[in-house]
Amino acid sequence: MEIELRKWGNSIGFRIPQKIAESLGLDEQTIVELIEAKDSLVITKKREVANLDDLLASIPEGFEYPSDVNAFTESGSVGRELI
Repeated sequence: MEIELRKWGNSIGFRIPQKIAESLGLDEQTIVELIEAKDSLVITKKREVANLDDLLASIPEGFEYPSDVNAFTESGSVGRELI
């Protein structure tokens, strides 16, 4: 697909066709990253950084650690660790 670049202030810009924006989940609030690679411009959707509450909420109900990690999670302090 060819898209024409246009002057936008001191920069140049282009429009992303609606079908592509929808298929990639892009809207006017989306932040993207631009990466220059040889003669190419790679545009990637910036992933949102999860906060601790989101991460904890994503743990499934009834989650149990695998047996090889269980000994570590249930062990007590052996030094001056801060818990």
